[in-house]
Parts: sequence; C-alpha cells; structure tokens
Amino acid sequence: MQERSEFRIVYPLPARPIVTIGAHRFRALDISEQALRLDQRDVTRTLSVGERVAGQICLAQQVEHPFEGQVRRLDAQVAVVLLDDSFRIGLAVIYQEQRHLRAHYPDWR
Repeated sequence: MQERSEFRIVYPLPARPIVTIGAHRFRALDISEQALRLDQRDVTRTLSVGERVAGQICLAQQVEHPFEGQVRRLDAQVAVVLLDDSFRIGLAVIYQEQRHLRAHYPDWR
C-alpha cells in the first residue's frame, strides 16, 4: 500500500477551484500542499510537460492563492503542476477548505 506524504482534496464537480494562468482558466480536480491536478478538457490552451506556469487558484471557499510551478505530468487530458516551495498551499488552508466542503456538500467524503 502506498501512502501519500501530503493531504489531498479531491473536489466534488460543482466546487472545483478555478485556476487562472494568464488569460486561460482551468478547473482543479484536486489539490495538495505542493501540487494541483488540472482538467485540460474543454480549454482553449493546453499545458506542456516542463512548462513553467504562474497564476491564481480560487478555492471553493473563495480564497485566492497565487502560485508558481512546473508542469510535471500529463495524463489523459490532466496536467499535474508541482508548486514551487514558496507557493505551497499551507496545511491550515487545506483544512479550512475541507471544512468548507463538508459544510456545503454533506455527501462529500
């Protein structure tokens, strides 16, 4: 069994965060302290492995978090962005997001 070193939030469809990179918007499928997994379906621009990106993520609780990082992986229309150390999402923010989702989506795990 593989254990993750960080907590990850997999979002319900209506609550997926909006990620803005330049003039382009993506939906985050899930987030962790050091990574974003972005849906690249139905977008006007796709990301490439190794590409440096910077932007904002607007979490479900309407908190905006700036980020910079590098696209590390592409798989079936999903891009994984590894965040630079100085742009990690703090564990306290992750827990607040989890509480928000539980309050607004009672069936969410």
